[in-house]
Amino acid sequence: MMDDKKIITATLADIYLDQGCIEKAIEIYEKLTRKDPGNSFYKMRLGSLKKDLKGKQKGSILKRLLKKSSDRR
Repeated sequence: MMDDKKIITATLADIYLDQGCIEKAIEIYEKLTRKDPGNSFYKMRLGSLKKDLKGKQKGSILKRLLKKSSDRR
């Protein structure tokens, strides 16, 4: 878990996204949403990132299944 003493900002989350660290960006947006529950941007961004992560996980599972299938041939 992230150190709560760090400065948590949307910019930090965007840096994590640029580095391909979706899980860390989600963690940042979850903390930002808890700190400012009325911020619709944080909520929208968090929902979008969770959807993207879920899609990537499904895609990687499908890739592994297809690879296993092609390996058996």
